[in-house]
Amino acid sequence: MSVFQWTGLNWASARHNAGVTTEPASPAAPQRLFTALFPPPAACAAIDAERRRWAGLPRRLRPVPERMHLTLQFHDRVAPPQAQAWQAALATLRFEPFDIALVRAELWHAPHGTLAVLRVAPHPALTALHERTAELAAQAGLPREPRAYKPHLTALRQAERVTLAALAAPIVWRVQAVELIWSDLLARPPRYHRLGLFAAAERPQD
Repeated sequence: MSVFQWTGLNWASARHNAGVTTEPASPAAPQRLFTALFPPPAACAAIDAERRRWAGLPRRLRPVPERMHLTLQFHDRVAPPQAQAWQAALATLRFEPFDIALVRAELWHAPHGTLAVLRVAPHPALTALHERTAELAAQAGLPREPRAYKPHLTALRQAERVTLAALAAPIVWRVQAVELIWSDLLARPPRYHRLGLFAAAERPQD
């Protein structure tokens, strides 16, 4: 089996005009914030190509590729002081780059509709990163998620009539940063604002 892999470095800026803004944003009221891993453009294109192979697609394919991500933590109502504390805590994050692979598609029945998600192959580095970022969120006064973490990427919303197909190949990309995102549902159209980008650090060569 072939494996689609992307290891490009300068990819975050490619999303600037595609629903994820990088200009400074300071929410004045409690907001929906999350930490996430965003695939680079080529991996997003591969995910989009895979979902277009499925039968029963809705008229609109959401999310758009540039907004696809793998969530680490999500908090629905974060007050500005907590948001600032969370951002400051994330600035202390240290981790090395690692590769993750999307390996299979699943349908999840959520309260607001059916989702088609791509599941991630188990990886100790991802487990460690999730645990560390959860600790940093807790330092900012945010509660821990009581449910077990199931790493996934939402590939399609409104998937009630979708029939999935096996992936043609695993989709692999290198995790090089964690992003803190404000999901601004009041904007028209709704937008993601990047409040912080926390890059991985390569291990020094001996």
